[in-house]
Amino acid sequence: MIDESFDISQSENYNLFIQIGCNRLSFCVHNNKFNVLRSYPLYQSSIISECRTIFERDDLLGLRYKDSRHLWISPRCTLVPEHLFDSRDTDLYLTFNHGKTTGEQASHNYIRSANLYNVFSCPVALTALLQLFQPNIKLFHHATPLIELGVADNNANVAVYSYSDYLDIMVIEKNKLLFYNTFQINAPEDSVYYYSLVTNSLNVKHFSTKLIYAEDCNKIAILKDYADNVVEYELPIQRLYEIVSNF
Repeated sequence: MIDESFDISQSENYNLFIQIGCNRLSFCVHNNKFNVLRSYPLYQSSIISECRTIFERDDLLGLRYKDSRHLWISPRCTLVPEHLFDSRDTDLYLTFNHGKTTGEQASHNYIRSANLYNVFSCPVALTALLQLFQPNIKLFHHATPLIELGVADNNANVAVYSYSDYLDIMVIEKNKLLFYNTFQINAPEDSVYYYSLVTNSLNVKHFSTKLIYAEDCNKIAILKDYADNVVEYELPIQRLYEIVSNF
């Protein structure tokens, strides 16, 4: 989708937001309104080469923008309270929680509303590709806007965010983050198990649940049969941009 008001020759007056993950590369261009929305499938055979081909062929991704940001969707992140965070130890935080990996570079986002840092990693080759086309691009992890959105939400205190093979569960109480974790899932019943484990362990009572669909909604739709006060919710790229643009 390209709005007729979009002026490609004035790209430096617009903002670019790219989201990669969930088997897609999507992006939007914004200047007071969303002027461009585009999405490409990724088949995971080689995400770097696929993204490179998309960047080389798309007529907008190589333009210069006023601001450019990238949201990386990945289960590999860990949350560190502000008073314990040291930027020199980001690799250590990730290794402790996820094990050591190669070919990835640690980064972090500060989430002011929760007084913590989200430490995550992104493939070095992907970051280099993004910086080749957008030298000043800022990197974000998908958990950053999710937590920001959850802390600000007065209506739901349990949020479940789904992907093809994992889900995130977040628990909020009085606009304070109590719990956030990622769980590997292979079948819909796994969603029920982890949801029950978290809510029972934290003794969460009289709560409402927000089901946020990113991909493969069948994996968490089953929760509608087990949870009370369920609200189903999609989180489009436009809403993610609105949150991330405030960082």
